[in-house]
Amino acid sequence: MFYQKIIRPILFLFDPEKIHDFTIWGLSFFSKSKILNQLLKSRLNYTSPRLRQKLFGLYFKNPIGLAAGLDKNGKAINTWSAMGFGWAEIGSITYQVQAGNPKPRLWRLPQDKGLVVYYGLANQGAIKIVEQLKKKTGLISASIAKSNNVPLEKAADDYQASFEILAEHAQIITINLSCPNVKNFTGLQSKELLEPILERIQSINSKQKPIWLKIGQDLSKEELDDIIYLAKKYHIAAILACNLSKDKSHLNLKSKHQDKPGGVSGQAIRAKTNKIIAYLYQNSEGKYKIVGIGGVFSGYDAYQKIKAGANLVQLITGLIYNGPSTIRVINTQLENLIQNDNFKHISEAVGIESDQYHL
Repeated sequence: MFYQKIIRPILFLFDPEKIHDFTIWGLSFFSKSKILNQLLKSRLNYTSPRLRQKLFGLYFKNPIGLAAGLDKNGKAINTWSAMGFGWAEIGSITYQVQAGNPKPRLWRLPQDKGLVVYYGLANQGAIKIVEQLKKKTGLISASIAKSNNVPLEKAADDYQASFEILAEHAQIITINLSCPNVKNFTGLQSKELLEPILERIQSINSKQKPIWLKIGQDLSKEELDDIIYLAKKYHIAAILACNLSKDKSHLNLKSKHQDKPGGVSGQAIRAKTNKIIAYLYQNSEGKYKIVGIGGVFSGYDAYQKIKAGANLVQLITGLIYNGPSTIRVINTQLENLIQNDNFKHISEAVGIESDQYHL
């Protein structure tokens, strides 16, 4: 409560991108120090046998991960585990260095507990960011995306270039197809453009790294069906649902900056993402796992995604609004919810309410 009552009001007086940059700069010092990380770990970590999982041959100490977009360049790569995250996703990373969209490109939606994000895949490029990945100590996923000036029909070449640089140094590779802040980028979710990308990546995936696929939420049922078909065909380990919402027409936003360009995160997109998670689960046939993203602020929010069909959950906006203790609080609440439902393990809750969600 100290963060929410005292610290957050002060931080929210300043430009959100400057606060973001300052936060990553500060956490980068923790990332370099085993002593500081151990201090964070002693105060912020929480796990239990009910929350631990082994998926894709990897050990997750809890189901709550950091979503891509906060640590774009991996500057705080060793701090996220110390803060309690089960794993962290770095990026999205493009092969080419990208400055992103002109500033301002980040706005808070305080009445909606959300953000409008218009970064445009700003990052230092795969060649530089891999040096950060080499320093990792925790479980890391690297999210890769198409460089902005690469034509859609050349996307497979560009993803391959990033994959070949990053795959050796990340336990998981996520193919991001759904950045709503880059012109035509979400078009990569079409079957015609997506299949060559998946075919190429799996053809060079000699060490059988788990490949995750991040999709947007502004998709038709037919487009989702195509993605499900390709995920099964190319042995995608997990689908991440979902990225930011570019379509604001159905979100009933109340905050001042709702008209700004970019994708919306936070509470307003929670219900839609839960429906997509359930649809993915209902049609999975056990061929892939699901990572739920969008509007996770509490253990209850995470549990709803798990009961809809998610095996793991990611967040960023909940951390920004609720502060450093967010992950410990969510995991504590999550264990209590599982225990109250008489489940011995989180896996028993996955998908138990998926039939209550309809697209």
